[in-house]
Amino acid sequence: MRLDLDMLQQMHPRLNATNAAELCHRAAVGLERHGHESSVPMATELDGSHHDCALTWTAAEISAALQLDRHQVTEWAAEAISLAVVNVGLGWAVARRGQRGDSCDWWLKDRNGDLAALEVSGIDSGDTARRLRDKVVQVQQAPGAMHRAACVVELASPKTDLVTVAARSA
Repeated sequence: MRLDLDMLQQMHPRLNATNAAELCHRAAVGLERHGHESSVPMATELDGSHHDCALTWTAAEISAALQLDRHQVTEWAAEAISLAVVNVGLGWAVARRGQRGDSCDWWLKDRNGDLAALEVSGIDSGDTARRLRDKVVQVQQAPGAMHRAACVVELASPKTDLVTVAARSA
């Protein structure tokens, strides 16, 4: 699977060009601070199925990281990578940004136009399993979604773990 972060706006036409460029830039900064260069191999687990991906992007200026908050870069990088994974892996595209109380970061549409909720988390390094469990619990509560997914991205490796989940029963 090839994931070109520079294509985020084409993958997600409702994501405006400015936001797509900013997500890509933050992903570049986050990945490059771990010594990665474009076309880095990235292990991706998609519903328990392993995929070897090539992750590509346009390099960031060397001084870019000095102007950005490290934690926010990690989160935005995870969002950019997750949005690429759900588009290429599941065929979902952005409908709109999630809001406080939505239990998700992004609302997307599947190929049939059904609503999907995506909750994302990013870490620099470490165990992603606990974080993924927490995000699954959160996204299960997203109201009105036909589909739900949680994704955790680790930048140091890099690796991505995305699972689709059922709604929590009342």
